[in-house]
Amino acid sequence: MDDVENTVRLALRSVDDPELGVNVVDLGLVRSVAIDEDRVDIVMMMTTPTCPIGSLIAETARVAVASRLGGNRQVSVTLDRSAEWSPALASPEVRAHFEPHPSAVAIAVKAAFFRLFKRA
Repeated sequence: MDDVENTVRLALRSVDDPELGVNVVDLGLVRSVAIDEDRVDIVMMMTTPTCPIGSLIAETARVAVASRLGGNRQVSVTLDRSAEWSPALASPEVRAHFEPHPSAVAIAVKAAFFRLFKRA
């Protein structure tokens, strides 16, 4: 089953949230993956419960997984719209990408204030 789970995860990594341009695995949108001999059941959440393209993302995920696995397993993707997503669920790389970074101007202003008030 580890090979199947790896295949499923790789397939899900090919599915991006089109608004953020980040795959659903790294965003932390995949809640669970259940695999047995003839089925793969995936539960996902969206970054907002009312995401208007949630069904499209779920169907894209279903097709991606089914294509990678071939025709021997039925694949279903269910959206858990009651689950609340937060940036803490995303991978560290994704969180770092979306964290605010000070601009060069802000850094220069801060340095100037530090020099100005350090003398006082």
